[in-house]
Amino acid sequence: MGITRVAVLGGTGYLGSRTLRALTAAGISARAASRRGEVTVDVTRPETWAALDPFDLVVDLSDTVTHPPDALVAWCLARGKTVLEATSDAPCVERLHRAHRGGTAGRLVLGAGIFTGVSNLLARDVASRVRPVDALTLGVSSSPFSGAGAGTVALMVGALKTAWVRYRGGARESREEIILGPALRFGAAVRPTVYGALAEPYMLRESTGAADVDAVMALRPGFLTRVFAGTPGFLSRSGWYLAALRGYFSLLRRVILRDAPTTVELVAEARGGGATVRRFLRAPDGMHAAAWAIAAMVESLRDGDATWTGARFVDDVCALEPVCARANALAGRETLRVGPREDAVPSRG
Repeated sequence: MGITRVAVLGGTGYLGSRTLRALTAAGISARAASRRGEVTVDVTRPETWAALDPFDLVVDLSDTVTHPPDALVAWCLARGKTVLEATSDAPCVERLHRAHRGGTAGRLVLGAGIFTGVSNLLARDVASRVRPVDALTLGVSSSPFSGAGAGTVALMVGALKTAWVRYRGGARESREEIILGPALRFGAAVRPTVYGALAEPYMLRESTGAADVDAVMALRPGFLTRVFAGTPGFLSRSGWYLAALRGYFSLLRRVILRDAPTTVELVAEARGGGATVRRFLRAPDGMHAAAWAIAAMVESLRDGDATWTGARFVDDVCALEPVCARANALAGRETLRVGPREDAVPSRG
C-alpha cells in the first residue's frame, strides 16, 4: 500500500494551504483538492470524487462540521486509499472510528494537526510510562483571538451545542453544560480550565484503556474560561446566539486577525501503579506547527507499517518525539517544543 501522491482536501483553505507548503517542502508530491483547487473535489458531490483516483493518501482538512465527510471517507477506503482525517469534531471522529474499525480495504488514521493530533501523541507518551493507566488528563491552552479559517470557526461554534464527554471508572459520562474543570499547570503558569466538546476523551479511552479520562480547555486570556463556563446552556444552544458567534468569529479570525498567530500549549498527565508522569508541549504558532506536524505524520505513514487496514488513531501509528523532531527539521526551526517528562509529580486531590 505505497504512498507516492497526496491530495489535501481543503488545500486552498487556511490550514490547508500551509499544509500543502509543508508537504512540498518535505519532498512529497501533494495537490490541493477543493471546489476551487487544482483537483476539483466537492465533499457534497459524489460525482466529483473520481478526481481523487490518482492519489494514494488523502489528508482531510475540510470543514467536517458543515459538510460531514463520512461518505467520501468510505469511498476512499473502499478503493484502498489511506485517509489522514484531521477533524477535531468529536461526533465526527467517533462516527468514523465506529464505522471503520472493523476493517476496510484502506486505512483511516484519525487525528492530525495539534489537537487532535499532537495532543494524542503527548497523552499516549505519558500513558505508556505507567501501568496500569488509572487516569489520564489532557489540557489544551489556546486563544480564539487569532487567525483561522472557516472550518475552525464552524468547529468552535459547533462545539458549544455538542455534549462533552469524560470517563470515570471506564464508564462514559456526558453533559451539555460547559463547566469548570481542574486548574492545570502549563509550563510556569497555572490556568483555569473548562470541559468542552473535545474529541480526545473518546480517542484516548479507546487507545490507552485508561479508566478515567479528562480533556479540558484553558482559554486565553483567562477570563474567557469563566465566561464560557458561566454561559447558560439554553443560550449556548440557541440558534440566534450561535449565528451571532459565527459572524463575530468569522470577522475576527478570518479578516481582522487573519495573520495573527496563536500559541498553543498542551499538558498531559498519566497516573497509575503508584506513579504519576507529566509532560508539557508548546507551539509558538499553532497553525504553522499543525502543518509541519501533518507533513511529519504523512512521512511516518509512508515509511511505516503498510500491512494494516481499518481505522486507527494517530497515536497508534505515530510517536511524539519522532513527529516533533521531524516537524522541526522540516520547518527549519523549533515549531514544536516538547519538554522533558516529569516523574513522581504529586497528583491533584
